[in-house]
Amino acid sequence: METAIKPHADETPTNPAVLKYQQRCFTEYAASIGLPKNYMYPDGNPIRPLPPLQTAIGGLMIVGAYPSARFESRPSATDPTRRRLIPIADNLHPFAKEEYFDGLRVRRLESGKQIRTHLFGPLGLDAEQCWITDLVKVFLYKPEHVDSCGEAVPQFQARELRSHLFDFGRKSLSWLKDECNICRPKIIVTLGEEVAQVVLNERQAKADDLLNRPLAPSADLGGYPLLCLPHPDACRRSAKWRDNIESRLHVVGDMLH
Repeated sequence: METAIKPHADETPTNPAVLKYQQRCFTEYAASIGLPKNYMYPDGNPIRPLPPLQTAIGGLMIVGAYPSARFESRPSATDPTRRRLIPIADNLHPFAKEEYFDGLRVRRLESGKQIRTHLFGPLGLDAEQCWITDLVKVFLYKPEHVDSCGEAVPQFQARELRSHLFDFGRKSLSWLKDECNICRPKIIVTLGEEVAQVVLNERQAKADDLLNRPLAPSADLGGYPLLCLPHPDACRRSAKWRDNIESRLHVVGDMLH
């Protein structure tokens, strides 16, 4: 007989509306955006939607683009001296603080580290005080992933979907709006050019424009205040975007207090 797992005494009970959304997202999201059936990693692990796990109500909502994955270093099937990095499993949740061994070295989910460095730290927040989600809820293969999988696992045919981000994102807006209706955020912060393009429905607009716009109501997300910021990982690589986010975080802080 199976026994239900009881929550620890210090666990916060899950909001019923949040839990219902997480369950629906896990079971219905992939089909709703037209994700191919049997979409999986090279070893057969299914690629699943990652619903938000940090789900604080009435504060800061953070929206990334789409999840990364856990990667593993594998030898090339044609040249065993050559190694290829291939995706093998889902991350734990959006912007997770996550480390693992990839076969050669310890690998860290860089977006999880950088969001803490460039967003949470300066704002004096913990992840648990925010609603943290991704616009598109599933990992998307890039062309380089297709190449590495083809070389390391030649019997597996990965399907490149990264180029479909905008279309998947537009199909995902109803899901994001449902999250807004549960979260009722004081402010929504999107991270990076592509999320801003989708949420504002301006596919041709560029980062220098989108990521410098003032706080404004979001027409597609229930009118909640929206601010488009650089992705924290871009801040790691670029002083330009680091200066941008540092100069605009006061807007977020003002909305939260």
